[in-house]
Amino acid sequence: MGKENNNKIITAFIQNDDKILKEFYVKHLPMVIRYVNKNSGNEYDAKDVFQDAMVIVYEKVKNNTLDISCSLGTYVYGISKNLWRNRLRKNDKIIITEDITTNDGEGVETIIENIDRLDKIFLIQKYLLELGEGCKEILLLFFAGYSLREIAEKRKLTEAYARKRKFICQKQLMEKAEKDPIFKELKEPSNYK
Repeated sequence: MGKENNNKIITAFIQNDDKILKEFYVKHLPMVIRYVNKNSGNEYDAKDVFQDAMVIVYEKVKNNTLDISCSLGTYVYGISKNLWRNRLRKNDKIIITEDITTNDGEGVETIIENIDRLDKIFLIQKYLLELGEGCKEILLLFFAGYSLREIAEKRKLTEAYARKRKFICQKQLMEKAEKDPIFKELKEPSNYK
């Protein structure tokens, strides 16, 4: 059911099907509103981050880069949560609670795992964008599944140098990520398990 429902919503994005997208909003926005309300926000803030999350998903659908293993509702919730947490961090506010419920019939532990995975992806993407163009390109190719030989060919490098650059770039990425307070949170076991 989840994958079929995801495909239905993705098709709605592509075809600008307002009816299906409105149904998606009605079903999943309340979960984001509850989270934001319990974490120093209001309904307006929740609608704003939900809309931003939908734009991110739309861009991924448009660029054919959407790759998820959970329901689209859970994915949008995770993005919304990340966006809201980043806003709170920028304003030095504290996240109070994480009361998670779902309409998809998924267990809380599964949702937490999916959100933690999305947090990790978001964190890596955030710091990947801060790297120099050379490092960014090498790591994006590597994460996309290219072999070191293929990366070396694309970047006109020797395979040994491509391996060395990948290692250096990964190290830079991890050093940046490890300084982020989210990284420490993600390393700690979840209270929901």
